[in-house]
Amino acid sequence: MTEPLSLETILGEFNENAKAWTLREAESGKYVVIPHPDYPERNISHFFLNPKQAEDVMQRIREASPMLKGRKLVVEEVRLLQTCRDIVAEKNSKYGDGFLVHPRNEVWEFLNEAGS
Repeated sequence: MTEPLSLETILGEFNENAKAWTLREAESGKYVVIPHPDYPERNISHFFLNPKQAEDVMQRIREASPMLKGRKLVVEEVRLLQTCRDIVAEKNSKYGDGFLVHPRNEVWEFLNEAGS
């Protein structure tokens, strides 16, 4: 499986204006955390490099999670570097306690493994 982007890659390849997309529950304003097999005890926020991939993940979550099926999930654009810094500094726990940035070619592999 292709790995999510490392912190060094994120800091080296993206500038302050770089955008990413994540999932949020509209009513509560909380961000959707998705379990990841490499981080079993963490609440991981996932960031995607285009909105279509975030929408694809949102659809898969709706199919797989009865708890989220009836909730209004939305794809939200964020400033990638600032959001990652906030999570690391624990300034914004609404994102969980960790993050992954998925390269474009990794999202389908992640979805297929998560669905297995």
